[in-house]
Amino acid sequence: MGVVENFIELEYPIALLPKQMEAFTSTKKHRFTVYSGAVGAGKTMFAAHVAIEACINNPGAKGFMGCLTYTQLKNVVFTTFKEEIVKYQDRLSKNDVPVKLLRRLVESEGKMVAEFYNGSIIYFLACDNEMKIRGYNLDFFILDEPIEIDELIFTQLMARLRGKHLPRTFGLLTTNPGAETHWIYQRFYVNKANNDEYNHIDTCTYDNIFLPPSYITDMEEAYDEDWVNRMLKGQWGAYSGQIYKCFNNKRHVGDFKKPFPNDEFKYYIAGVDWGMTNPSSIVTLGVTKDNDVRVVHEYRNDGYKEDKKTTNVLSKVIAALHNKYHYRKVYCDPSAKDLIVQTKLLGVPIEKADNDVESGIGKINSLLQKDRLKVDRHCYHLIIEFPAYHRKKDRLNNNPTEEPVKQDDHSLDGLRYALTNFRTFGYKRILSIVKRDLWEF
Repeated sequence: MGVVENFIELEYPIALLPKQMEAFTSTKKHRFTVYSGAVGAGKTMFAAHVAIEACINNPGAKGFMGCLTYTQLKNVVFTTFKEEIVKYQDRLSKNDVPVKLLRRLVESEGKMVAEFYNGSIIYFLACDNEMKIRGYNLDFFILDEPIEIDELIFTQLMARLRGKHLPRTFGLLTTNPGAETHWIYQRFYVNKANNDEYNHIDTCTYDNIFLPPSYITDMEEAYDEDWVNRMLKGQWGAYSGQIYKCFNNKRHVGDFKKPFPNDEFKYYIAGVDWGMTNPSSIVTLGVTKDNDVRVVHEYRNDGYKEDKKTTNVLSKVIAALHNKYHYRKVYCDPSAKDLIVQTKLLGVPIEKADNDVESGIGKINSLLQKDRLKVDRHCYHLIIEFPAYHRKKDRLNNNPTEEPVKQDDHSLDGLRYALTNFRTFGYKRILSIVKRDLWEF
């Protein structure tokens, strides 16, 4: 290791795994790389080393490291970075290189920054709001566990890659695998063949030769098959406690938007999930002559503009959709009493929805299993929520409980509300079943 002015020729102070080296090389060849791995695959530590290398070897580089929440950022990402940078400093000291790598390390509430001796800098930010990252000019960005992060964050960071200090700007995503409908899977796996800017490196817990043998064995015995497939084997699409396991993109997603007024639907209904701090969702269903259901439209506010969260504004959105679809009925989140009153005043047939979660889940699962519920491909949020919707774990052994996790379920709640008074079988279908059974008898 040597120094030439403000340039240090870097040597890694740790041994990287083969898959980590492959992912590191990918950041030099491809603009965007996903390093997808299960627990114990060393993703966050690897991300820290990629950031450190980029800053030390490229004076003046500006980088970004982020994850969903501030707590996760501080306790995991920033802490790991500090632990790993010490290893580089120790290597310099042992080689009698008189350089202090960090000129300044800022760690205050809501703000974390690492400034290097050569003018390079890394900003650490929580990625819960796309507005926070506007205005940055970056040479690279790294997202830890972006499986939890909105795609808007990623696209905003793509637009921030304007730096000139690296031979090639790059974005690195280190993540656990998720549903195959997730934007990461669609961008980096499904559409990769048509775009060489995207690349993915897949690893699993079994690839980490530095883990003690009992680590994997203990987890295999403690968790169910779905969890092992996703969190140990690193498989996309496997969710522990998944509620809508029968949902399948090929079977249940298609083109169902129809021209007005001539279409195949007998009538339209809608479900509204209202959120004060979370996004609000309006899901429109068309009911066919055979009493099957098609999700034809999904409205979702952006979750950032305050005026879009008010009941006054949302009631007008519902009224505008009613003018288009002429709803037979709109079923609304029972907690949104003010929204129901304001929407009624606008002439919309709206009432409180049934909030029996298990009954609604059972109805949706029944329709999916019989291929009687289909979703238009433009209903993006609903499609990604289906496979990700899962039950909570108990505290003792992490087995799924009966209670669903209340996260990223706004469109699913809207769908469940919309089906409040929907009969799984119409009268004609029930009559035909009775006649068939009598005939067989």
